[in-house]
Amino acid sequence: MAVLHYVRMFAYTATIVVHVTNIAYMIAAHDLKTHEDQNVRIFGSLQFRYFTCWNFFLQIVFSITGLTSDYLELKNQKNKNYSVSRYLRGFRETLFSGVLWPSTFLVFTLFWTLFLYDRELILPPFVDKVLTRTSNHIIHTFIVPVVLWEVLFRPRNVPKSHRKNILHLVFHMMLYLSVLLYTYYERGIWIYPIFKILYKTIYFPVLILIIVFACLGFYHMQWIIVRILWNKETSKRKTKKIS
Repeated sequence: MAVLHYVRMFAYTATIVVHVTNIAYMIAAHDLKTHEDQNVRIFGSLQFRYFTCWNFFLQIVFSITGLTSDYLELKNQKNKNYSVSRYLRGFRETLFSGVLWPSTFLVFTLFWTLFLYDRELILPPFVDKVLTRTSNHIIHTFIVPVVLWEVLFRPRNVPKSHRKNILHLVFHMMLYLSVLLYTYYERGIWIYPIFKILYKTIYFPVLILIIVFACLGFYHMQWIIVRILWNKETSKRKTKKIS
Protein backbone atom coordinates (compact mmCIF):
# COMPACT_ATOMS: atom_id res chain seq x y z
CA MET A 1 0.00 0.00 0.00
CA ALA A 2 1.21 3.48 -0.89
CA VAL A 3 0.37 4.79 2.57
CA LEU A 4 2.98 2.48 4.11
CA HIS A 5 5.60 3.85 1.73
CA TYR A 6 4.88 7.39 2.90
CA VAL A 7 4.93 6.35 6.56
CA ARG A 8 8.32 4.68 6.11
CA MET A 9 9.72 7.56 4.06
CA PHE A 10 8.76 9.94 6.86
CA ALA A 11 10.68 7.78 9.34
CA TYR A 12 13.71 7.45 7.06
CA THR A 13 13.85 11.21 6.56
CA ALA A 14 13.46 11.87 10.30
CA THR A 15 16.22 9.37 11.09
CA ILE A 16 18.65 10.99 8.66
CA VAL A 17 17.83 14.51 9.88
CA VAL A 18 18.12 13.63 13.58
CA HIS A 19 21.41 11.71 13.28
CA VAL A 20 23.08 14.14 10.88
CA THR A 21 21.99 17.15 12.96
CA ASN A 22 23.30 15.48 16.10
CA ILE A 23 26.64 14.70 14.43
CA ALA A 24 26.93 18.27 13.14
CA TYR A 25 26.14 19.68 16.59
CA MET A 26 28.70 17.49 18.35
CA ILE A 27 31.38 18.46 15.83
CA ALA A 28 30.57 22.16 16.02
CA ALA A 29 30.16 22.34 19.81
CA HIS A 30 33.53 20.92 20.82
CA ASP A 31 36.99 20.60 19.36
CA LEU A 32 37.93 17.23 20.79
CA LYS A 33 41.50 17.40 19.47
CA THR A 34 42.39 20.48 21.53
CA HIS A 35 40.18 19.90 24.58
CA GLU A 36 41.83 20.64 27.92
CA ASP A 37 40.92 17.21 29.31
CA GLN A 38 43.31 14.52 28.05
CA ASN A 39 40.67 11.82 28.50
CA VAL A 40 38.35 13.77 26.19
CA ARG A 41 41.12 14.08 23.59
CA ILE A 42 41.65 10.31 23.69
CA PHE A 43 37.89 9.78 23.46
CA GLY A 44 37.79 12.05 20.42
CA SER A 45 40.59 10.21 18.66
CA LEU A 46 38.78 6.90 19.13
CA GLN A 47 35.18 7.98 18.54
CA PHE A 48 34.89 6.20 15.18
CA ARG A 49 35.86 2.93 16.84
CA TYR A 50 32.86 2.92 19.16
CA PHE A 51 30.21 0.37 18.27
CA THR A 52 27.55 2.99 18.97
CA CYS A 53 28.97 5.19 16.21
CA TRP A 54 29.00 2.25 13.81
CA ASN A 55 25.35 1.65 14.63
CA PHE A 56 23.97 5.13 14.02
CA PHE A 57 26.08 5.43 10.87
CA LEU A 58 24.46 2.21 9.59
CA GLN A 59 21.05 3.63 10.51
CA ILE A 60 21.79 6.58 8.22
CA VAL A 61 22.94 4.26 5.41
CA PHE A 62 19.87 2.07 5.83
CA SER A 63 17.52 5.07 5.86
CA ILE A 64 19.03 6.38 2.62
CA THR A 65 18.61 2.92 1.08
CA GLY A 66 15.02 2.58 2.28
CA LEU A 67 14.15 6.10 1.15
CA THR A 68 15.56 5.42 -2.31
CA SER A 69 13.78 2.08 -2.65
CA ASP A 70 10.39 3.39 -1.52
CA TYR A 71 10.68 6.48 -3.70
CA LEU A 72 11.37 4.33 -6.76
CA GLU A 73 8.40 2.09 -5.99
CA LEU A 74 6.07 5.07 -5.61
CA LYS A 75 7.40 6.72 -8.74
CA ASN A 76 6.77 3.58 -10.78
CA GLN A 77 3.62 2.31 -9.05
CA LYS A 78 1.56 2.62 -12.26
CA ASN A 79 3.97 0.30 -14.03
CA LYS A 80 2.85 -3.19 -13.03
CA ASN A 81 6.02 -4.73 -14.45
CA TYR A 82 8.35 -2.50 -12.44
CA SER A 83 10.44 -4.01 -9.68
CA VAL A 84 13.18 -2.39 -7.63
CA SER A 85 16.64 -3.81 -8.36
CA ARG A 86 17.15 -7.09 -6.55
CA TYR A 87 20.56 -5.83 -5.43
CA LEU A 88 18.98 -2.82 -3.75
CA ARG A 89 16.26 -4.98 -2.21
CA GLY A 90 18.79 -7.56 -1.08
CA PHE A 91 21.11 -4.96 0.43
CA ARG A 92 18.21 -3.30 2.25
CA GLU A 93 16.89 -6.53 3.70
CA THR A 94 20.25 -8.03 4.69
CA LEU A 95 21.53 -4.80 6.23
CA PHE A 96 18.43 -4.47 8.36
CA SER A 97 17.74 -8.09 9.30
CA GLY A 98 21.31 -9.36 9.60
CA VAL A 99 23.09 -6.35 11.06
CA LEU A 100 21.06 -3.29 12.04
CA TRP A 101 18.25 -4.85 14.09
CA PRO A 102 20.46 -7.03 16.34
CA SER A 103 23.17 -4.34 16.61
CA THR A 104 20.66 -1.69 17.65
CA PHE A 105 19.20 -3.79 20.43
CA LEU A 106 22.67 -4.81 21.57
CA VAL A 107 23.72 -1.15 21.85
CA PHE A 108 20.51 -0.16 23.64
CA THR A 109 20.40 -3.12 26.06
CA LEU A 110 24.10 -3.35 26.91
CA PHE A 111 24.63 0.40 27.23
CA TRP A 112 21.67 1.18 29.46
CA THR A 113 22.09 -1.95 31.60
CA LEU A 114 25.70 -1.06 32.39
CA PHE A 115 25.02 2.68 32.58
CA LEU A 116 22.27 2.24 35.17
CA TYR A 117 24.31 -0.30 37.14
CA ASP A 118 27.60 1.61 37.10
CA ARG A 119 28.23 4.14 34.37
CA GLU A 120 32.00 3.89 34.93
CA LEU A 121 31.80 0.52 33.16
CA ILE A 122 30.58 1.98 29.88
CA LEU A 123 30.57 5.81 29.83
CA PRO A 124 32.88 7.58 32.33
CA PRO A 125 31.64 10.99 33.64
CA PHE A 126 34.29 12.95 31.70
CA VAL A 127 32.36 12.20 28.50
CA ASP A 128 29.58 14.47 29.79
CA LYS A 129 31.84 17.40 28.95
CA VAL A 130 31.26 16.78 25.24
CA LEU A 131 28.15 14.58 25.10
CA THR A 132 24.86 16.14 26.19
CA ARG A 133 21.95 14.13 27.56
CA THR A 134 20.04 14.76 24.35
CA SER A 135 22.89 13.48 22.18
CA ASN A 136 23.31 10.51 24.48
CA HIS A 137 19.65 9.56 24.08
CA ILE A 138 19.76 10.05 20.32
CA ILE A 139 22.60 7.55 19.90
CA HIS A 140 21.49 5.11 22.59
CA THR A 141 17.67 5.39 22.81
CA PHE A 142 16.25 6.97 19.64
CA ILE A 143 17.86 4.14 17.67
CA VAL A 144 15.25 1.64 18.94
CA PRO A 145 12.10 3.39 17.59
CA VAL A 146 13.89 3.62 14.24
CA VAL A 147 14.14 -0.16 13.82
CA LEU A 148 10.77 -0.86 15.46
CA TRP A 149 9.10 1.49 12.97
CA GLU A 150 10.60 -0.51 10.11
CA VAL A 151 9.23 -3.80 11.46
CA LEU A 152 5.82 -2.30 12.18
CA PHE A 153 5.34 -0.65 8.80
CA ARG A 154 7.18 -2.82 6.26
CA PRO A 155 5.56 -6.17 5.46
CA ARG A 156 8.15 -8.95 5.43
CA ASN A 157 8.26 -12.72 5.33
CA VAL A 158 10.35 -14.92 7.57
CA PRO A 159 13.22 -16.23 5.40
CA LYS A 160 13.37 -19.95 4.70
CA SER A 161 17.06 -19.89 5.65
CA HIS A 162 18.75 -17.56 8.15
CA ARG A 163 22.23 -18.55 7.03
CA LYS A 164 23.04 -15.43 5.00
CA ASN A 165 21.79 -13.01 7.65
CA ILE A 166 23.62 -14.77 10.46
CA LEU A 167 26.85 -14.88 8.43
CA HIS A 168 26.62 -11.12 7.91
CA LEU A 169 25.94 -10.63 11.62
CA VAL A 170 28.90 -12.82 12.61
CA PHE A 171 31.17 -11.00 10.15
CA HIS A 172 30.05 -7.62 11.52
CA MET A 173 30.67 -8.66 15.13
CA MET A 174 34.03 -10.29 14.35
CA LEU A 175 35.10 -7.17 12.49
CA TYR A 176 34.25 -5.02 15.49
CA LEU A 177 36.00 -7.42 17.88
CA SER A 178 39.09 -7.07 15.67
CA VAL A 179 38.88 -3.27 15.98
CA LEU A 180 38.49 -3.58 19.74
CA LEU A 181 41.53 -5.84 20.09
CA TYR A 182 43.60 -3.83 17.60
CA THR A 183 42.92 -0.65 19.58
CA TYR A 184 44.15 -2.32 22.75
CA TYR A 185 47.35 -3.61 21.15
CA GLU A 186 47.94 -0.33 19.30
CA ARG A 187 47.15 2.10 22.13
CA GLY A 188 47.04 -0.04 25.25
CA ILE A 189 43.48 1.22 25.72
CA TRP A 190 40.17 -0.61 26.00
CA ILE A 191 37.48 1.46 24.31
CA TYR A 192 34.98 0.42 26.95
CA PRO A 193 36.18 0.38 30.61
CA ILE A 194 34.39 -2.91 31.38
CA PHE A 195 36.85 -4.75 29.13
CA LYS A 196 39.77 -3.27 31.05
CA ILE A 197 38.31 -4.60 34.29
CA LEU A 198 37.56 -8.08 32.93
CA TYR A 199 40.66 -8.56 30.75
CA LYS A 200 42.81 -11.55 31.76
CA THR A 201 39.97 -13.01 33.81
CA ILE A 202 37.51 -15.76 32.95
CA TYR A 203 34.80 -13.11 32.74
CA PHE A 204 36.33 -11.57 29.62
CA PRO A 205 35.49 -14.48 27.27
CA VAL A 206 32.22 -14.97 29.17
CA LEU A 207 31.21 -11.40 28.33
CA ILE A 208 32.12 -11.97 24.66
CA LEU A 209 29.95 -15.10 24.61
CA ILE A 210 27.07 -13.25 26.28
CA ILE A 211 27.28 -10.57 23.58
CA VAL A 212 27.33 -13.21 20.83
CA PHE A 213 24.28 -15.06 22.18
CA ALA A 214 22.50 -11.76 22.83
CA CYS A 215 23.00 -10.78 19.18
CA LEU A 216 21.63 -14.10 17.98
CA GLY A 217 18.68 -13.76 20.36
CA PHE A 218 17.93 -10.24 19.15
CA TYR A 219 18.20 -11.43 15.55
CA HIS A 220 15.55 -14.12 16.03
CA MET A 221 13.36 -11.78 18.09
CA GLN A 222 12.51 -9.75 14.98
CA TRP A 223 10.98 -12.79 13.27
CA ILE A 224 8.64 -13.43 16.20
CA ILE A 225 7.31 -9.90 15.72
CA VAL A 226 7.12 -10.37 11.93
CA ARG A 227 5.09 -13.57 12.35
CA ILE A 228 2.64 -11.83 14.68
CA LEU A 229 2.24 -8.74 12.50
CA TRP A 230 2.52 -9.95 8.92
CA ASN A 231 1.90 -13.68 8.61
CA LYS A 232 -1.89 -13.26 8.50
CA GLU A 233 -1.58 -10.42 6.00
CA THR A 234 0.67 -12.53 3.77
CA SER A 235 -1.77 -15.44 3.94
CA LYS A 236 -4.65 -13.16 2.93
CA ARG A 237 -2.73 -11.90 -0.12
CA LYS A 238 -1.91 -15.47 -1.20
CA THR A 239 -5.55 -16.52 -0.79
CA LYS A 240 -6.73 -13.61 -2.94
CA LYS A 241 -4.23 -14.54 -5.67
CA ILE A 242 -5.40 -18.16 -5.70
CA SER A 243 -9.08 -17.19 -5.83
